[in-house]
This record gives sequence, C-alpha cells and structure tokens, in this order.
Amino acid sequence: MGKRKRRQRYSGPDLTEHVDLNPGDKFEITLGEMNDAGDTVTDIDDAPVVVSGGLPGEVVIAEVQKRFPERIAAKVAQVLEPAAERVEVECKYFLTCSGCQWQHVSYGHQLQLKRERVQREIDGYENLSGVAVDLTVESEKRLRYRNHGRFTIGKYENAGQVGYKNMVTRQFVRIEECLLMDEKVNETIALVQDKMGGQTQMSIRVGANTDSMLVQPRMNISGLNLVTGEQHYEEEVRGSRFRVAASSFFQVNTGQLSKAVDEVRELLELDGSEVMIDAYCGVGVFAVLISPYVKRVVGIEESASAIEDAGLNLNGATNVEFIEGKTEHVLADWDQDVDVLLLDPPRVGCHPDVLDSVKKLKPKKVLMVSCEPAAMARDLDLLCEGGMYKLETLRPVDMFPQTRHVETISMLTLQESRD
Repeated sequence: MGKRKRRQRYSGPDLTEHVDLNPGDKFEITLGEMNDAGDTVTDIDDAPVVVSGGLPGEVVIAEVQKRFPERIAAKVAQVLEPAAERVEVECKYFLTCSGCQWQHVSYGHQLQLKRERVQREIDGYENLSGVAVDLTVESEKRLRYRNHGRFTIGKYENAGQVGYKNMVTRQFVRIEECLLMDEKVNETIALVQDKMGGQTQMSIRVGANTDSMLVQPRMNISGLNLVTGEQHYEEEVRGSRFRVAASSFFQVNTGQLSKAVDEVRELLELDGSEVMIDAYCGVGVFAVLISPYVKRVVGIEESASAIEDAGLNLNGATNVEFIEGKTEHVLADWDQDVDVLLLDPPRVGCHPDVLDSVKKLKPKKVLMVSCEPAAMARDLDLLCEGGMYKLETLRPVDMFPQTRHVETISMLTLQESRD
C-alpha cells in the first residue's frame, strides 16, 4: 500500500559550500554507486554529488540543478562513456519532470536493481541475513501502466496548464502526455490542457479494464464533454469488479496487482480450512479474491471510504467480513485463532502494536506486502526476533517500471506452536 512519507529537513553542517558549482554549471564526472533514490552518488572535493539519469561507472557531463547544504543535485547532460545497461530514452520529459528515475536503464537491469535493493535491506539484519531474494516479477507493461495520475496546474505565465513539478528544482513542467499513464489518462490531459485556469491540482483515475473514470476536482469547463467531480470509479481484477472511492487507495498497476494476487495465493498454499485476516485491506481486493480458497476472511481498514467500498465489493463472497478501525486496535482486541495474517501496511510500515499483536496471536503464516524495503526489513526483523518466525520467501514485484520503486511480498512461518 502506498502512502507518502514526510521528508525530513536536513539540519547538519554545510558540506558543499567550498565547491564552486552553481545551477546551470556543467562538469565532467565518473559516476559512483546507485542510491535508494535511483540516482548515482559520487563526490567532488569531499562534497556529495547526486546525479540523476546515470549508471555506475559511466563518464558523463553533468549539469547542476540545485545546491543543498548536504549535496549538489545534478543530472546527466551528455554521456561520454555509457554503461552496457544504458538504453535510449523514449520520453522527451525524462529528467525534466523527474517522475521516472530509470528510463535510461534496460528493463532487465531495472529488475536486477530492485532485487538487489531488497537484498541490501534484509542483509542488514542478523535475523534475516542468509535469505536469498527471489527474482523480481516483471511487469507485462513497461509503459502506459499507471491507472492514476496526480498533476500540478501551472500558475502565472503557466496558468491553466497541466504538468508536473520537478522534485529537485520545484519548477513546473508542462506535459502533453506521460508515457507511464494509461491512454485514457493522456486523452484527458489533452482534452483539458490550457483550460484549467483557477485550479491548482488535478487527479485522474481510470479503470484499465473498464470504461470507468474519475476526474477531480469538480469543474465546469465550457465546451468540454467531460464529467468531473465523480466520487467513485470501478476497476476489474481477476473477473471481479471493485468500486474505488476518490479517497480510497488502489494499486496503480492493475496488471501487476492481478499477478500479486496469484503470487500471494501460491505462497500461502491454502487448503480451504484457514481463517485469514487481511489487515490494511483497502477496498478488499486481496480479501475478496483469496476468499474462495479459505474458510473465512476478515478485512481490517481504518479508511471509512475504503471500508464502504469493500462492503460493496464482495462480488458474491459469503465468507468475508470487514471491520472499520486501526489495525493496531483491532488486532490488540482479537481473541480468536488466526491461521493466516496478510499485512499490507502503508509506506511507513506496521505500527509497533501490530507486530506485538502478531506475536500474541501467533498465526501460522504471516504474509507482508510492502512498498518500502527499509520499513519491511525492519518489521520482518522484529517478527523474527527470538526465532518465533522464520522468513521463508522474499519476492519483489515490479509494480512501477521505469522508477526506483518496488513492491515486495514476504512470507513468514511460525516456528513454535500456539500455547
């Protein structure tokens, strides 16, 4: 599950003041290792330099984008000595909008980098080290896979224009189409481009397998046949239809979500007798699609809109119930046996009380779906403390091609019987 984490402001010493490089300046440099943000890291006179659009070992001409006390941010302007994994970039906005980190990286190498990132995180914990991460499950679509886009509306001379804001420079970038977005999203961008005066943001969500669409906020744009301000849209996954409210979370890559459901079912090896809890269940996708293979499913979700959606998304399932509440509160009061616990927490990971409840309830199998490897590794380590649980499988799923982000499915098994 995705949820943005507030970025902490740097408060240490100025590490770059002695280097005479300013925005717009260009310099030749050999690129260092890749960091978790998907950029290469090196230094000039001991000042950290972070370069986007490169690969380790490449010799490039880089252009300074912005100076920070803790780093000089730059982007590749020209490649002098390319890495073998470099490919031609398809998008004309690459490195300008900053939404994609890895369009210049061959897809096979993207999958490898994501696997290596997950491996680095778990290798940092004694309880987890020694577990080999599986190969990353590749996405059938490498472009045009996103069913959801949030866009910035320009101001002043860019008023009414649709685009993105560069994460480093914070400059507005007008776009005509985004190659990550579903065609229906791009068609909507083309329809409203230059007509969004008075707005600050725009969100477009589409059903990749339906004709349903949701455009926010509510607008009255003269001459356009476009419905806006709808509160729900619908998507279909594995033959089941799901209603999704404007405020509810849903995975942006519908095809990979379908694959993730299959991976979860395969790893759990269900026999139909299990009682399963789906914590942080959202609109009920996993709960509903796994329900034919278990005795009973209980979904837990704190979002009122998502729990309302989930109640309407049963698709005929009679062995599923949903509880509105914080996972840490519901699990703390749970007094029944649980055979399988599925955890799909936000980016920050599980609340500590959730992990305490897992150790109290002792489900035979715990499966975690995580979009943040560092938080996942921390939580898995806590569950494996004392040998109560054993980490059996770590399987990255590429939900976000062309970017550094990776979804990971991890499987734990109980090593001691319940009291």
